[in-house]
Amino acid sequence: MDQARFPDCVKLLDHLGLYLRDHAKVRILVISEMGEPLVDVNSWEVMEKLHKLAEPERFTHIRLQKSPALEFLLFEGLFQDREIMSYVIRNTNNTKFKAQGSNVILTVKIKEDAYDYPTVDEWETYFKTINGKKNWSECIPGERADTVIIKNLPTKWFSLDSNNPKPCERFLKDALAVYGTIRKVDYEDCVEDGELGDDITALGNQFGIPLTFNAYIQYQNYAHFKAAMAGLKGKQLMRLFPGQKPTFSPFVVDYDRTGFMTDKTHKMRKLERERLAEEAKRKHEAYMRQQNELMKQQIEKRQRKKRKMEEKKMEESRRRSSKGPKKKKKKSGIDKSEIKQIESLEDECKQVAAKLLKGILIKVAAVERERLLKQREDVLKRYSEHKKRQEEEQKMVEEDKAKNIEAMRAREKELKDRLMKKFKQFEEKKQKTHDKIQKKKHIII
Repeated sequence: MDQARFPDCVKLLDHLGLYLRDHAKVRILVISEMGEPLVDVNSWEVMEKLHKLAEPERFTHIRLQKSPALEFLLFEGLFQDREIMSYVIRNTNNTKFKAQGSNVILTVKIKEDAYDYPTVDEWETYFKTINGKKNWSECIPGERADTVIIKNLPTKWFSLDSNNPKPCERFLKDALAVYGTIRKVDYEDCVEDGELGDDITALGNQFGIPLTFNAYIQYQNYAHFKAAMAGLKGKQLMRLFPGQKPTFSPFVVDYDRTGFMTDKTHKMRKLERERLAEEAKRKHEAYMRQQNELMKQQIEKRQRKKRKMEEKKMEESRRRSSKGPKKKKKKSGIDKSEIKQIESLEDECKQVAAKLLKGILIKVAAVERERLLKQREDVLKRYSEHKKRQEEEQKMVEEDKAKNIEAMRAREKELKDRLMKKFKQFEEKKQKTHDKIQKKKHIII
């Protein structure tokens, strides 16, 4: 890659053309100049107008965020780099244009969007608080601040086989090892609409194959985790090969709060994946055996039909051969051409049947994969619900304990107040007795 062309890039995997580049994000507010409601304004037409206003530059991604009560339109836009973003902001901010099919004059307000990102204080405070509630330990991997979550990574960019995209854990390890030693990695599939850039929409989602995935990167120690969180802040993923245009994909970075990468949960997911893979393999083998039997039956049926036709032709030829040698010679030639034609038709039928069978196998495998993924999600969902119930029960126990402690403290305070009151009364009585004795002594003297 030309480093002078992209000086702000961080190399992840050179052989896959993967790099990190600064995230250039803007917030675009479109409002009416006179404050009229945007009832007749089409958001798609406004988006097309924003693309034209940005020319000769272009957005890598733009989407409508919200339009409350049609008072204004709020868009989120991404650019390749900050230089292009600054240029578009200078030339587009406070631009006015007339909405199509309406007399409403619209004003564009565009500025750089603040990047929402977890802070050091946030995750340190979280794990200090959660360790007491969930009985987590800082000595156990996955129950401390050591796992980075990178959401919405393109599946095909990290896969070994483009025909069957599946994230390669070795690629993830090699890519994120730039920030420190990685203990282990894992991933889960996801498809979230509106999160992908326009440059990678050609990836497709055929046969239920997930378009993106969430990567879980667990580092060996806290320092490496902190370095990764700092290094990924404000970045987007770029893929660039020599002689090609760069493509970009924004991603979201967070830290794990669920214990997803503890040894116990990781082992459970591994066993579940192995079980699902074995089940899918058995069903695929059974389906292939069934298809082979059907294919054999069809071939035998065609061969029987062919033999019957040949016997019929030969019988017809023998029957007509008694009428003369000329007719016999003529008919024998016709019989051979017809047989060749039948054989060619049979070959064509075999080719068509093979193509159809291949297509059916691909679709069935995709459907089976989708079912297995759904089953896996159900298992994980049930596990998370069970875990949530345990947490709620633990929380109720802690709340009851806190209430008991509070009641004991209130009782202790009440007893203490009563004791102090009695002590004061005793002191007052003692003082009065002493005063009386002194008065009597004075009288006697």
